[in-house]
Amino acid sequence: MLGRKGVLRQPHGNREGFLNCLKQMYGRLKGYTLWLYVDRARWHRGEEVEIFLREHRRLRLRYLPCYQPGLNLQERIWRQVRYESTTNGWFENLEVIWETIQKTTHSWSPNKIKRLCKLT
Repeated sequence: MLGRKGVLRQPHGNREGFLNCLKQMYGRLKGYTLWLYVDRARWHRGEEVEIFLREHRRLRLRYLPCYQPGLNLQERIWRQVRYESTTNGWFENLEVIWETIQKTTHSWSPNKIKRLCKLT
């Protein structure tokens, strides 16, 4: 489902959730060819994913090399989020953690995100 500010939240990190995310992006970004670089998690591969890619020609998946978290930009962002949001903190429940992470990431400037991803 599409959350606030364009965030796609899936109830589970599995193939069904990944395909649902791809469908959302594909539908929202009509007219664009989408190149996604993903890790080699099981849910990013398999027959269902291959079928989806054949049916959705504007979408291209490329897989990162094994054991290369430095190439996976979300790992850099997640490391910073954990440092700023959850280090030395106690949270009553998962919703409070989610709200804290949302507050942290929404406070970041575009330049900070580019810097974390080494895009500048």
